[in-house]
Amino acid sequence: MLSPEYKAHIEHRFDAYCRKAMRFEARNCYRAIKRKQQHEVSLNYLMEEYDFELQSMDDYSAFQSMQVPTDFHINGQVVTIENERLAAALACLSEEKRELILLRYFLGIKETEIALLYGRSRSTINYRKQRSLRLLRQEMERLKHEET
Repeated sequence: MLSPEYKAHIEHRFDAYCRKAMRFEARNCYRAIKRKQQHEVSLNYLMEEYDFELQSMDDYSAFQSMQVPTDFHINGQVVTIENERLAAALACLSEEKRELILLRYFLGIKETEIALLYGRSRSTINYRKQRSLRLLRQEMERLKHEET
């Protein structure tokens, strides 16, 4: 029903509208950036003005000297456990259960990847992980009662 000239006219008007909207949006962005720059202070300026470090280190050397880290080797990687009770509880678990917990929680490997590694299904790995955690919790509670 519409003539080709009218369709071209509509397309040109829409094109002009889009260019105008983009130009105004770009102007608004530039204004927002300028406003932000007026209120922000550069870190280089702060470093020259004030004498302080941008990092801090907590000193737990007294606490760490009491604990002896324990290393567990799994899949060619070393996992260091600094908590003696946790390390002792992990050592009491079977090799498979200990590896499962170390892989999942200390190395951050997903259950699906662990399942591929062991040749089992993900649900089996999940079940064994839950059981291993339950046994680990019981072992840690037993060790806690022995200490007190």
